[in-house]
Amino acid sequence: MAVNSSFLSFDGGIQQLEGEDTSIILPAVIGTISGIGIGGNVLVLVVLIYIFTSQRASEAYVMLGNLSATDLLILSLCAPVRALTYYKRTWTLGLTACTTTEWIQHSCLAVKAYTLLAANQARHNFSSNPEEHSRFRPKHVLVTLVVIWTVALVFPIPDILLSRLKEDGNISLCVSELPTYSQDAMRLYSKILPMAIYVLPIILSTACHIRTIFHIKPSAHEETLVARQYESPLLYLSITAMNALMMLPEWAFWVWVRHRSGERCKPPAGLLVFGQVCVYLSSAFCPAILLTMHVPLRESLSSLCSLLACRGAKHRLKGNGEEMRAVVTKMLDERACVTLCKTERHSDAACQTLPDLEHFWSERRNTTVIEDGDPLPWERLNQCNVEL
Repeated sequence: MAVNSSFLSFDGGIQQLEGEDTSIILPAVIGTISGIGIGGNVLVLVVLIYIFTSQRASEAYVMLGNLSATDLLILSLCAPVRALTYYKRTWTLGLTACTTTEWIQHSCLAVKAYTLLAANQARHNFSSNPEEHSRFRPKHVLVTLVVIWTVALVFPIPDILLSRLKEDGNISLCVSELPTYSQDAMRLYSKILPMAIYVLPIILSTACHIRTIFHIKPSAHEETLVARQYESPLLYLSITAMNALMMLPEWAFWVWVRHRSGERCKPPAGLLVFGQVCVYLSSAFCPAILLTMHVPLRESLSSLCSLLACRGAKHRLKGNGEEMRAVVTKMLDERACVTLCKTERHSDAACQTLPDLEHFWSERRNTTVIEDGDPLPWERLNQCNVEL
């Protein structure tokens, strides 16, 4: 370690971690979280793409897509680096990865915070004035995304300047060192960074939620509509609260490490590992919340599954066309035969005479009726001479 610098922390995961079980348990836990989170975020992106192609796009959906893409980057780029570091217990990825690993993770965390803020603001604008903000504005959305990514990539640049690759015999270590000539500036930076990409977005997002919820006016005649109006603010509030709670250990330990008074006040390694695991849990929980609480996403997912199932059945029918045609023809022939037999039985039954009534009808047919040709029998009665 250089004489004119002081050690701050390990980058990309704690190296030289004691305990044989940690080299197996920690990579397994991080790998499991990453696998589940990557699958969930890919599913959310697929559903959002399906919504964009089949329905009208909106600014909130674009921000949700950006949020899922950022979580996908965190789980596919940052989490494997930590898992490999805990497994090897040394740094094996070279100088470039060492200087950029913390910068990439902090940039992605900043993008998440700013994207949630933009999504919350978009929902508030839509609830306050639906007619004006219902129309999708591609230029406005594009400018918002460019500003979010630019600010998020610029803020953590000092992480690149602080990262160093140290050789300790045959072991390589990736660490953050604070130069003595820039201690005051770096200490100020260590306060500004968490405030800019953690505390301030949470405060502004909470204010948007409160304004949106109080803006909704309940009505006794539209209870279902009001319930649907409350679902979206509660969804974004849940995501914001979950992200804030999961990020709290990471940023608390980050500030603690840079503002501790001595070596005795440094946080335990277990707590540092816990904070990093919570970061990846946040990225894995976000798609689960979206797919369970967001009603349009859930309905679109079911529609997409039904569409894929119908296409699969149609493909199977096309592949086995001759065989299926023969089966269908055989079934129709059997059904026609059964119908014909039933018709014949019914016709035979209609022509038969019941045994109990056969004798009665035969007697009625053989009975002769004496016909009287006089059409006016009562006039003949008046012509008779009756003697009293």
